[in-house]
Amino acid sequence: MATTTSAPKSAEVRVPIYLPMLEGDGSGAAIDQTEHVTINGRTTLIQRGEAVEVTVPVFMALKVKYPNL
Repeated sequence: MATTTSAPKSAEVRVPIYLPMLEGDGSGAAIDQTEHVTINGRTTLIQRGEAVEVTVPVFMALKVKYPNL
């Protein structure tokens, strides 16, 4: 589930994405399965393991971090 801290504008173009779950390293430590993207003070939280739709600026920020997205 992708959530933002402010209501999205209805005219914004949205892009479907999927971020796979992260695997543990065997140490038993908890792994944060959310991805945080902040653009101009607006934070989007993306839950890994679910197909979600994000705005184009969020997609472009994720594309820098994950080129194969």
